[in-house]
Amino acid sequence: MSDNSTDGLAGLFDFTFEKFITPSIVKIVYIVVIVMAGLMWLGFIIGGLSSGIGGFLAGLIFGGLAALLMVLFYRIFLELTMILFRIHDNTDILANKP
Repeated sequence: MSDNSTDGLAGLFDFTFEKFITPSIVKIVYIVVIVMAGLMWLGFIIGGLSSGIGGFLAGLIFGGLAALLMVLFYRIFLELTMILFRIHDNTDILANKP
């Protein structure tokens, strides 16, 4: 992969969009998604506890399913985003070939 990413907050202020920050932050975004899915699942479980054992079990099962689907959809979205950057890199290599 070519060096299209930049480190730190300097990439946010690159108004020419010559360097991309998305490849460098995609791992952080995925970690945040996993943490949010876990908190969402915990919220389902705690919310279900107020309804008794049946609500707890429903929150455990359906909350887990919802968290799993959330992580899955975000993973697919992030992978598709990274594919676009790799297509850009490969196209750039082909365009600059002698």
